[in-house]
Amino acid sequence: MSSRPESGTRGWSVEFVVEAGGDDADGLGPFESALDDPAESVTVSCFRDREARGWRFRSVRVSRPDESELRSRLAVAAAVTGMQASSLSVLPLPEMDWIAEVNRRSPPIRVGRFFVRGSHVAEEAPRGCIEIVLDAGRAFGTGSHESTRGCLIALDAMAPPGDGRILDLGTGSGILAIAAAKLWRRPVLAADIDPVSVATARENAGLNAVETLTETRRSQGFSNPRLRARAPYALILANILADPLIRLAPAIARYLHRDGRAILSGLLEDQEARVAAAYGSVGLSIRDRHPIDTWTTLVVGHG
Repeated sequence: MSSRPESGTRGWSVEFVVEAGGDDADGLGPFESALDDPAESVTVSCFRDREARGWRFRSVRVSRPDESELRSRLAVAAAVTGMQASSLSVLPLPEMDWIAEVNRRSPPIRVGRFFVRGSHVAEEAPRGCIEIVLDAGRAFGTGSHESTRGCLIALDAMAPPGDGRILDLGTGSGILAIAAAKLWRRPVLAADIDPVSVATARENAGLNAVETLTETRRSQGFSNPRLRARAPYALILANILADPLIRLAPAIARYLHRDGRAILSGLLEDQEARVAAAYGSVGLSIRDRHPIDTWTTLVVGHG
C-alpha cells in the first residue's frame, strides 16, 4: 500500500484541511485515497483540528508530489463528498535517516497471539505468542495500521482453513503471509503489483524463517498465471483499498474454494456497505467483521 523514503534521504510533507463540522471522520475516505500512492506515501494521518474548524490531513512522501495532480485528486474528492479541501501545503522535510526514525517510533505491537517487532527491539515475545520480525522499509505493513491489525485479529480468530492454499493478495511487506504461514505452518502465495514489495516480502519471509512456506510473485490482481493455477484458495487475504476490493470481487469469488474464506481490509466504515454489496452480488456473504476506529475488516465466504 505505501512506501518509505530511502535511509538518509529528504522527504516531503503534504498537508491540507477538509472543512467538516462533525466530530467523526465518516465520509472522509476519498480525501485519504487522494493521498494514497503505493510508490510514494510513508504515512497518512488525519486528526480533528478545531482551530482550523475541520480535519487536518498529513502525509510524508518519498519525493515531491505533482501539485497539479494532487489538486485534481482533491477536487474529485470534494465533488464526491461535498466537502472542500483548503490550506494545501507541500514542504520539504529535513535530511534524516527516515528508516531509523520510523523504527524509533515503532514499538512492538501485540495483536491477539501475534507479537510484531522490529529487529531493533530487544524485547522478547510473551510466552505463547507468534513472533513476527519486520523492519521499516519500502513496503506497507508493520502491524501498526488499523487495516493490518484488523487482518491479524481476523486470522487469530479463524479456525485453520480447509482444503486449498492460502493467497495474500497485495502482500506489501509480507506481514499477513508470514502470519498465516507461522500460524498454521501452511504454504502461502504472496503477490503484489509492486516489485519492491515482492522483494521485501521475500526478504521478510527469510527473516522470519518461513521462506520455504512462502512463495512470492508479482501480479496485478490475478493476472499472473501462477495465481490462477494454484486456485482454489482456502483463504484469500486482501488488505488493499475499497475500490480495488470491489473490482476484484468477481475474481476472488471465482478463485475462492467453496468452503473458503476471504479477509478483506483497507476499507473505511463508510465504504463497508459498498464492498459488502459487491461481494454479495457474486455470492459471498459476510461471516465476520472487525472494526477498529474508522476502519473495518470483513471476513466473507460463499453462501
